Amino acid sequence: MKKLTSRKIAFYGVLSALMFVFLLTETYLLRGVFGDLTPAILTLPFAVALSLFKDKKGIWIGGTIFGCCSFFLAVCIGNIVFLNPLVSILPRVFIGIVAYVVYWLVSKIFASSKSNFLKETLPVSLGGAFGILTNSVCTITMMWLFNSADIAVVLTTIISVNFLAEVVGACVLVPVYKNVLKRVENIL
Repeated sequence: MKKLTSRKIAFYGVLSALMFVFLLTETYLLRGVFGDLTPAILTLPFAVALSLFKDKKGIWIGGTIFGCCSFFLAVCIGNIVFLNPLVSILPRVFIGIVAYVVYWLVSKIFASSKSNFLKETLPVSLGGAFGILTNSVCTITMMWLFNSADIAVVLTTIISVNFLAEVVGACVLVPVYKNVLKRVENIL
């Protein structure tokens, strides 16, 4: 097993801080428009990109960082729903795992294609969309299991606006984030 170098630790520390800033931005800037259940149009694509920009060993990293940031923010602002780590952290671990499997399968299907879009962008975008779907399904399920929120309100909000905004955000932003992360890592 490879040792974590100080550069990698610093790299993931900075990415965690950036994730938290994205989460704060969504929580406070979008709350006026969407209410308490704001779409994660910055954080979820970033979490998926963190899981996809390297090899399969790091597929759990993006979702775990997102979950920990969600939990920490819940502690800071007193969001009762996400104070339970089984609601805020556990479902998010699966984001990258599902996204990577979809990314890998679609990459294999289009491996011989001459189109750069089909070989590189489409697999990442579809992986991002399925990562978002995983987040929504797993988080709603955990909220329901722990009676953390009125499930009818959560489902209505997520299905009506949040899910569409998050999927579009993922399809557009995950490939962009992934390329930026690769470039930044290569600089380090």
